[in-house]
Amino acid sequence: MAHILIVDDEKNYGTVLSRLLQQQGHRTSWVGNPFAALELLAQENIQLILSDLKMPLLDGVAFLQQVRREHGAIPFIILTAYASVDTALAAMKAGAFDYLTKPFDNSELLLIVAKALDYARLQAQNQLLRAQLERSQHRQLLGESPAIRQLLTDIERVAPERTSVLILGESGTGKELVARALHQASPRAGETLVSLNCAAFAENLLESELFGHERGAFTGASERKRGLVEMAEGGTLFLDEIGELPLPLQPKLLRLLQEKRFRRVGGLKELDCNVRIVAASHRPLPQMIAEGRFREDLFYRLAVVTLELPPLRQRREDIALLATFFLQRFAREMGRGVSTIAAEALQALQQHDWPGNVRELENAIERAVIFSRGPCLQRSDLPAPLNCAVEGNPPGLPPCDSSSPLPQRLEQIEIFFIRQALQQAQGVQAQAAERLGISRSNLQYKLKKYGLIGDSEE
Repeated sequence: MAHILIVDDEKNYGTVLSRLLQQQGHRTSWVGNPFAALELLAQENIQLILSDLKMPLLDGVAFLQQVRREHGAIPFIILTAYASVDTALAAMKAGAFDYLTKPFDNSELLLIVAKALDYARLQAQNQLLRAQLERSQHRQLLGESPAIRQLLTDIERVAPERTSVLILGESGTGKELVARALHQASPRAGETLVSLNCAAFAENLLESELFGHERGAFTGASERKRGLVEMAEGGTLFLDEIGELPLPLQPKLLRLLQEKRFRRVGGLKELDCNVRIVAASHRPLPQMIAEGRFREDLFYRLAVVTLELPPLRQRREDIALLATFFLQRFAREMGRGVSTIAAEALQALQQHDWPGNVRELENAIERAVIFSRGPCLQRSDLPAPLNCAVEGNPPGLPPCDSSSPLPQRLEQIEIFFIRQALQQAQGVQAQAAERLGISRSNLQYKLKKYGLIGDSEE
């Protein structure tokens, strides 16, 4: 819970506010003037300020401006008995999070306090993510998880060598980024990195693409063509989806790895080459060897060093960082003003299993930026099923007996979601009703109907 500072020259209001907020589990401190508040701010970690507008010595707006100068963007809620459009505008222009008129409704106050604290958490989280991004921008691979840190360490160790490397990982995990990171960290960084997807060509075309061909080697070969092996001379050749390499071509690649020599299609002359081979696959190559679809000797030549990329679901702590990176990139490219991700949207991203891994996350954020309508990306901007209230079977949802009548099963589900909303709203009915998309009176009716009054603090 948060530490909230109450600044009001009327002690009665300070006492009432303190009691109300303490009932929600918050820690409170009350002072009677802005100067005492500034002293306390220098000593304590305050997450939210509730301040009266009209006070002796220094009014609320001037106090707010001084807090901004000395302590940064602590959420600030103005309370006043002197309501006017001008004072409201002045407070909001100075940076107040919101504005309430005395006497205030307790539910409304608690709702605004909850929103202000959520906003503060979101800002702190985005500040942390921006700092992580700044540390990671020089890298091809973004992430702070132990798995990514270990992978980066392995890349640094392997990069200086001429050894071939096999990168394993599911589709969309970023295997080409690992190959690029290897190349850029190696002595070959000044030379070319050439990529070839082995699944993108038919067998007869793949050999020519890889090794080149001589004039007249086949119908349509009107002139000599250099292959990708020659184009990568002195640099790195990245062979993606190596498991799709046809069996007849596998001995030729093996010879290239062993002898550093090859022939163009239709050629008689053997050519020397100086190229590092990095291959990648999402297929289980040992199983393909057992099935006779991949040569065992080629596998061991490729897998002198093996680097494994974990799927995104196994490094969920990197999702927020990656999502923020993609958000900034697409917002810049599209000229959009969206700069942060709402807590609910971020939670949905972190709970999703991402079968398409980083590529799927990238596409989801691109779509969300297109549909965003404000500075903060909302859950409703995300593609289905991420924009749904619940994805799959939520943790904690009680199992329903399929033999039970349908109305009884629906009641069990409704009770679960009401309790979940109340818990997320910390017992505040107005906020829980807003989360559920129903009126407060409707929520109160359901609380009485299901005997859930004790779950609510109102």
